[in-house]
Amino acid sequence: MIMDWIINLSLYLTGVLTFNIDPVAWKHISTPADGFGYKVVQWNPNSLLISAPLEQYEQNRRGKVYKCQVGGSDCKALSITVPSQGINMSLGLSMTKDPMSSKAMVCGPTIPRECKTITTYNGMCFQIEQSLSVGSAVPSSLEECPGQTDIAFLLDGSGSVNPTDFVRMKTFVKDLISPFLERDTRFALAQYSGYCQIHFKFTDNVDISQVDKISQQGGGTYTAAAITKVVQEIFNSEEHRKRILIVITDGQSHDSPKLKNAASEAEKKNIIRFAIGVGRAFRTSSAMEELNTIASSPSNKHVFQVGSFEALNQIKDTLQSSIFPIEGSLTNGESIKMEMAQEGFSAAYLPLEGYLLGSVGAFQWRGAYLEYKRSTIKATPQQSQKMEPDSYMGYSMAVARTRFRQLTILGAPRFNHTGRVVVFYSNEKPIEANEKPIEFSGQIGAYFGAEICVVDLENDFYTDLVLISAPMFKDKDREGLVFVCTINTLFELVCTFNAEMTLKGAAGIIGRFGTSLAPLPDLNVDGFNDLAVGAPLENNGQGSVYIFHGSSNGIRKIYSQRISGSDVQSGLMFFGLSISPSSLDMSLDSLPDLAVGSKGAVIILRSRPIVTVTTEVFFSPSKISTKSSSCNTPHKNTAKVCFTMTKKTAEATKGQARVNYTLTLDVTRQAPNYRAYYNSQDKIRKKTETVTLTNERMCFDQPFLIMGCPDDALNELSNELDFTFEGIQFSGGLSPSLSPQSRTTSYHPLGFEINCGTDNNCVDNLKVDFNFTGSLEMKVGIDDVLNVTVSVESLEENSYNSRVIVTYPAGLSFRKFTTIQGRVECNSMDSEHGVTPGQSDCVINKPIFRSNSKAVFVLSYGIDSNRQFEQMVTFTANASSGNNAHSLSSELFREKKIGVKYSIYVLITRHEDSTQYIKFTAGKNDLQKHVKQSFVVVNYVRDFNLTVIIKVPMKLGDKSIWADQNSIQIPGCHRDKNEGPISTDFVYKLKKDSILDCSVATCGVFMCNVFIRKDAHNSFNISGNLSSGWIEQIGLESAQFSLVSTATLAYDRNQYIYFSSDSKNNPHFQTIETQVEVYTEVNFTKEIIGGAVGGLFLLALITAGLYKAGFFKSHYKQMMNDASGDMPGNDGEAALAE
Repeated sequence: MIMDWIINLSLYLTGVLTFNIDPVAWKHISTPADGFGYKVVQWNPNSLLISAPLEQYEQNRRGKVYKCQVGGSDCKALSITVPSQGINMSLGLSMTKDPMSSKAMVCGPTIPRECKTITTYNGMCFQIEQSLSVGSAVPSSLEECPGQTDIAFLLDGSGSVNPTDFVRMKTFVKDLISPFLERDTRFALAQYSGYCQIHFKFTDNVDISQVDKISQQGGGTYTAAAITKVVQEIFNSEEHRKRILIVITDGQSHDSPKLKNAASEAEKKNIIRFAIGVGRAFRTSSAMEELNTIASSPSNKHVFQVGSFEALNQIKDTLQSSIFPIEGSLTNGESIKMEMAQEGFSAAYLPLEGYLLGSVGAFQWRGAYLEYKRSTIKATPQQSQKMEPDSYMGYSMAVARTRFRQLTILGAPRFNHTGRVVVFYSNEKPIEANEKPIEFSGQIGAYFGAEICVVDLENDFYTDLVLISAPMFKDKDREGLVFVCTINTLFELVCTFNAEMTLKGAAGIIGRFGTSLAPLPDLNVDGFNDLAVGAPLENNGQGSVYIFHGSSNGIRKIYSQRISGSDVQSGLMFFGLSISPSSLDMSLDSLPDLAVGSKGAVIILRSRPIVTVTTEVFFSPSKISTKSSSCNTPHKNTAKVCFTMTKKTAEATKGQARVNYTLTLDVTRQAPNYRAYYNSQDKIRKKTETVTLTNERMCFDQPFLIMGCPDDALNELSNELDFTFEGIQFSGGLSPSLSPQSRTTSYHPLGFEINCGTDNNCVDNLKVDFNFTGSLEMKVGIDDVLNVTVSVESLEENSYNSRVIVTYPAGLSFRKFTTIQGRVECNSMDSEHGVTPGQSDCVINKPIFRSNSKAVFVLSYGIDSNRQFEQMVTFTANASSGNNAHSLSSELFREKKIGVKYSIYVLITRHEDSTQYIKFTAGKNDLQKHVKQSFVVVNYVRDFNLTVIIKVPMKLGDKSIWADQNSIQIPGCHRDKNEGPISTDFVYKLKKDSILDCSVATCGVFMCNVFIRKDAHNSFNISGNLSSGWIEQIGLESAQFSLVSTATLAYDRNQYIYFSSDSKNNPHFQTIETQVEVYTEVNFTKEIIGGAVGGLFLLALITAGLYKAGFFKSHYKQMMNDASGDMPGNDGEAALAE
């Protein structure tokens, strides 16, 4: 069955541990009873109550509670009269004891009851009085089986219903009731129109097929009269049965004014009414109002409306689930309540009177609790308004008592698959407002709320802490957590779930830590009660118990002892399954004992007597002399080591202990620099002895040597005494345990004599100063190192253990120190995360800075070139000493600041696409040539703001150099005021130097403000048409000029410094030159005319010469002869001529 599974699961959940608990079983109690040891209660100093909830001693009887005597070997079952209904109740599955009286409560929450259609599960509890008499069962009887149900159908047989639809209506009724014919449910059916006809009643036991034989009446629709008749004649039995009426109609009734009275009469008989409206008639509000009047409230759960009789089948499943929320349990449309309650799954006593029983299965396993007091006959279950089904609230339970009110705390470990704890506050109203959940947003399956334990730390009868376990929480190396919750000043439970308020078991061990929790008395006698936590699955199911000590701040998060079941006794399984909620002195030694349950056995563990050990060390002589005649002769001294063992608990007066102690001399010095040792040969400074202590003060002498003239004659010798403690068993087998409050390690100083004159008071006079060696400012990115020169003077009396602490800003890193004068040793620690300044700690002339002496040293600090500093950074120097007093004229502190500048390195270059050469013809003033000049600015070091200043010649004399000087703009720059020339005699200067720049011309000034990134470059372009109109005033017809524009940089010189190799730190200056040539145009007209005339004259001469030579005549004759020879009829002439 389901509860057998729950019991077996619970058997795997419980455990505990502590530093002065003897980890050996003092008593082992066992029986063959199944489940023996599941719960254990220390009943009185002589006996225990131990449950065996799985013991099947009759066919229908399960679970026994045994009383076991500590001094005897037998356990006897308590005589508990279990009612006949208490079948297989698993008695002892929960058991608790009243901390305010000698009463106990034992419960069996697994009683099955076979009803006709369902098996219910309930529980009973029994109170055990101090005399071991057992009270009657609570509750006195089980819940009744879910009530039988009567369902009556009232069908509309009026003439408005089509005969085919009437058949469909009968089919719907048969389909609706068919699944429930085998259950304890009775049916009745009536038809109405102008009158109401009852076809069969609940007592008729008719067959379902008889529904088919019903004929339709026809006529009007008198719904109210029909309901009244059904209520009076069908629901006329006084039997305790659930009653349901289902009305099916297709339209409004003819007697609608009487509907309210009819519904009211049905309400008086507790008849749950469902109204089903079929057809279009119910589209009107008046018709729907009739359905709402017929049906029970709320109407949204009891009114159904379909468009036609064909659609009736669509609402069948919804209607069935409304009538039968779970199979076999009809609860008027609600879920089950107490049928599965399992009362007594947990139990807790109230502070003044009465007790509470947890009911995990109530209200669909949401859970609830029942409160019983003397006058209670039947308790009303208190449920949570904010709980989900299957949450198991009441799985665990505890009651916290405060000065103002009572807190009832219940665990619901299956809420939302993670778990929840709900707190009910006793004095808050209304009842819905008295609960507040403790939300757990942790791991799924953690089972948060599986165990709850209240702890009174201060023994004032008021709860200080509430412990809540999540035994199935999986960590990477653990299983199970216990959360410590507190009660605030408003008497509210507060759980923070942080690491400081969380208890854990040993790392690397899986064992369901937190399965069981139990408050413990003050085991270590520190004034605060303690806690035991069980982990029964550790070590492959052998189990462990952990002990946690209380403190003024709560529970210490680190356990003081882990008691493993394998150490207690071989063969134990699930040790820590349960822990007695009370710890009594069962061994009669005036010390509390711990009872721990395991599988089949209960183990009693005794707590050990507690002692404290205090240590003292005295030196003879008490001071080390500094007046040694020979530095090679060591000083002799003797340490007297004393131990005092004092009892903290009873029985401790009988105890003895073995102490192994070690005295280490000058422990703060590293070998071989220590100044004291036990012998001069090997110079060993550690010595170990073993002694036995009793309850008397015991002392032991340890002679040793101190070197002569040590380099440190001011700082005392710190001598460490360390010891281990081992209790020696006395009669009864116990041995004392050392209190955690005892310090096992202590330090005992031995100082030097200091010679300070007759008043024995050394008053020194120290003067400290420093400067920044050769630096007026800190140049970040230029200087790698900043040197600080420190000087210290000692005036008047000697200064002992003198030191100077120099602080320096974050961003500087200590490189080295250089001693100029004196003996100086420095150690530095740079700033961490830029929060605090760096610090150089320099020891001066250690151990004695003698009068009228001086020390000078240089501290070198590297400068982080990527660091952003303040505009001024601060250095301090603070001198101090071990002297008791300083002269009023001492100058112990200096503070100085130095400015910070950041290196920049920016180059300005000429872009290659700049115009290099143009030319103009002299004498022409209306010419234009396009000119472009481009500067490129490149930044190499850091991001910063700068201004590029560009100057462009604009006007020479009163002539504009550019065709339209107003059009000369540089993108990203703004035009500033023009700058006049330096020289007014520009003609002389241009003829001499041929340079057209701002020294001779009026220049336009452009200011270009930019934020430039490291390794970025920006371009600035001057572009326009250069005019020739300015050239004529120079008076040169042929010349070549250089048009020069300039660019330079401006920046915050208080913040930045330009990096340059010449150390002048001036920014870069760049020029762009465009060559402008002016030339005279050549006129060739005279040359052309003269050449033409000369050529004609020469041609005439040549022609005349040829003519005189006969060139033209002979040639003409030949031409004529050639012509006549070709003419017709002239052949003879031609021949003759030849």
